[in-house]
Amino acid sequence: MDNDAPGAEPLRIAPGYAALQLAAALRTSTDHPDPQGRERARGKVRQWEQVMAGMLTGSIDVGSRTPLAGVPAWVTPDIVKGGFATGDFKAGGALLGHELQTLAAAGMAPVPDARRWLNARLLTDDGMAGLYALLDSGCYDVNVPEEGALLVVAWLTRHGKADAAREVLSAIAPWFDRLRFFPAPAAQARRFGERVFLKPVREVALALHKRRAPNRRIMTQRDTVRVLLPLYDRAVQLFIESVEGEPPSIDIDANGAWRDGVSGKFRIAGGWPCRHYPARWHARGEALLHEWSGHSVTRRKDDSAAQLLDYLRICVMEPAALSGRDVGKIRLILARYISKRGRPGSAQCAALRSEQARQARGVPHHLLAGVLADRLRAYPQEGGIDDLAPLSVTVTAAEAANLGEGAGSAIPPSLLAKLWRCHIDTIAALVEHGIIRSAEALATVLPQLSAAINGAAIEDPSLKHLYGALYHAFRRRRSVLLQNLAHQVQLHELPWIAAVNAERQHGLQPRTLARRTLEEIAVLTLTSFPQTMIPNPLVQEMSALAGSAGLDLPLVEELAADIFEGTFSPKFSRVAAQASTLLEDSLYCRYYGIDAGQRSYLRELVQPAKAPVHARTYMKELIRLCEKRAGIRSNGGVTGNAMMIEQQQILTTQNLAALVSSLGLGDELRPRFYGMAQQCFEWICRDQQAGRDECDVELLRAIRNAAYAWRQMIFFLSLAPAPATAELIAWAHAHLAQQSPRLRKRLAPAMAGLELAAAHRSLDEPENLASGARRLLGYSCTPHWMLAV
Repeated sequence: MDNDAPGAEPLRIAPGYAALQLAAALRTSTDHPDPQGRERARGKVRQWEQVMAGMLTGSIDVGSRTPLAGVPAWVTPDIVKGGFATGDFKAGGALLGHELQTLAAAGMAPVPDARRWLNARLLTDDGMAGLYALLDSGCYDVNVPEEGALLVVAWLTRHGKADAAREVLSAIAPWFDRLRFFPAPAAQARRFGERVFLKPVREVALALHKRRAPNRRIMTQRDTVRVLLPLYDRAVQLFIESVEGEPPSIDIDANGAWRDGVSGKFRIAGGWPCRHYPARWHARGEALLHEWSGHSVTRRKDDSAAQLLDYLRICVMEPAALSGRDVGKIRLILARYISKRGRPGSAQCAALRSEQARQARGVPHHLLAGVLADRLRAYPQEGGIDDLAPLSVTVTAAEAANLGEGAGSAIPPSLLAKLWRCHIDTIAALVEHGIIRSAEALATVLPQLSAAINGAAIEDPSLKHLYGALYHAFRRRRSVLLQNLAHQVQLHELPWIAAVNAERQHGLQPRTLARRTLEEIAVLTLTSFPQTMIPNPLVQEMSALAGSAGLDLPLVEELAADIFEGTFSPKFSRVAAQASTLLEDSLYCRYYGIDAGQRSYLRELVQPAKAPVHARTYMKELIRLCEKRAGIRSNGGVTGNAMMIEQQQILTTQNLAALVSSLGLGDELRPRFYGMAQQCFEWICRDQQAGRDECDVELLRAIRNAAYAWRQMIFFLSLAPAPATAELIAWAHAHLAQQSPRLRKRLAPAMAGLELAAAHRSLDEPENLASGARRLLGYSCTPHWMLAV
């Protein structure tokens, strides 16, 4: 079932990348300070060792959509960073907890062939009855698409569709010994609808659990207030009792200075300690030292309390060893203490200690994180939470007893904020409240919404719920590294999904819902994250919504320069032609030098009557134009590939024109385009001034990000009402005037180029280039001009 594009000589992926990842994992497995971090790294070492072994033996075909020999496309492979398959299966591997429980209940041992029995038992009458119960209740979790296959078989059997059930079984039965085709039971049914959550309860609980490690600084401060300070106060009182005359204090002058302006020494008034000792003074001192020795409070050597207690030990144990210098130090400690806090037991000192005790009285945050993690156990682990109020209450008496702390402590806002990651709400609300903070995060929640939209075409409630679970699990499937313009495995290729699709009613309502959702998501993405190029996962989700809506909406992915094969698929030309029509003779075309000839050429490429006969030649036309614009030839290494890909992104606007034009968003967004352009410019200024290591990699990444945001800004300005460009240029200069001189100098060439394009002048004319005007691009075959600043 390998659908890789025919007719092209495959380009083999070298194992160098995998070797680098293996080396990095090996270093982390030994050098990471956290034991859990080392353990996770050891797992990655095993995975990358499998990748390397598979590549070297040929059992893993990197670049194919079916990278494992003899394995059908519908099997979910285990994928690591970069899209490399490890050779394992996500629905395979060691038996999970619920599988072991089923075996134990049946009196069976976890033998190597146990998974075959676990799958086959569900085809018996009792097994089918159990599957029917799961369908009715919806209380199951499908984490990998394969885990829903036997539920589909059960639904088909229950509804008299035996032939369809047998067809699914014929596909999956040969894999009964290796893959898990049944779900894990859940306490509550998962919901799919218009409201979504960013992270499942399980992940939020795990993050809180990691916070259970105590903060050393906080715990030291707590012990200091509870143990050391009372002992310190008692030691001060003991030494005050040994003073002859008035207790020492600092003679603070009218300006508030504690030290003499000439000598720099403290001006101390009052008597001297260690001159006489009242009755039982030494016995009380010895008792105090005994208490002190029973505690393990961390202390600094220069800490006044610790020093005073050390001097007390000398006075009690070896009074003859006490020198005049020691007595002077004790006098200084007493003077500073009294001048700062008052005498022990005074109103001033009591108020200070009361406030310190109040601050230390609260339950430490690492313990409160554990309280929240325990409270989350009561909720479905793979779902979200509607109402966070029950989780936000103060620590109960039962919880406090388990902690050994007092009840009534409030959960701090920093921990409550973590709960919002699993809060269920509309996508718009989660974006507004800052829970979804990027287009990448938006892409992770969209499958929950798409699952409900696609399930709307199914009438039966149990099958609708099952389809939602399957869809959501499939969208979590990691992409494999592909070559030769191959495409990722599609949902309909899964045999049990194909059977479900036959039950869908392709009516107007689901299509209308999908289109409306796509429009809302597009507007939300562009207005909330205008500076960000739409990431590939979000492109995939938008494409899926477009398919559900019956729309012909070609969207292009961001290509990787290191594996770019020197050609673009036909949809890139379609998107570029659409962009050239929308942006005809606009600021965008003038700034990026897309002249009338190039715009006409792009439109001719997609005309059937004028398109080249051979498909491979057709796909090469766009690359030739990108080569010409970049001033390089293909096969120019990673940098050359990146420069050509950037020109493709300029010509296609990397989906901005496709979304605005195909979805008809121009009228809705026109009043907002100017504000979106401002957001882009503000983001560029912030990012360029962000604290980062002054290394080449960091600087080049910052330049690329600025170039992406600048391109989005130019696009929005091009579609904004006429005065917007002049207004933004004036506003940008005023904004830059408030920034650092370095930033003003760094962005000056790009601003000059923008002003030339706004004046309908070409940036390619020699005199304009000589003036220092530049296009802000992310890649260059020579040192980038922004690096000069």
